[in-house]
Amino acid sequence: MSAPCAAHHELLIDGVSLPGQNDRRGRTRRLTLPDAHTDVLRLVEYIDKNVATWLGQTSRVPELLRARP
Repeated sequence: MSAPCAAHHELLIDGVSLPGQNDRRGRTRRLTLPDAHTDVLRLVEYIDKNVATWLGQTSRVPELLRARP
């Protein structure tokens, strides 16, 4: 199973797709952008708590999500 990722050509407006996970209608499940950001920070924390802290303090993702149209 491949890990979810966002490529430069993938639309993120509707969230990050979760390949292999479908909803009741058979559509690919999607993770909201705020939830994806939280999950990335959590994953980084498993690897290196200092990097996760730094990333959480310097990431512009929450600011950009609040400013999006």
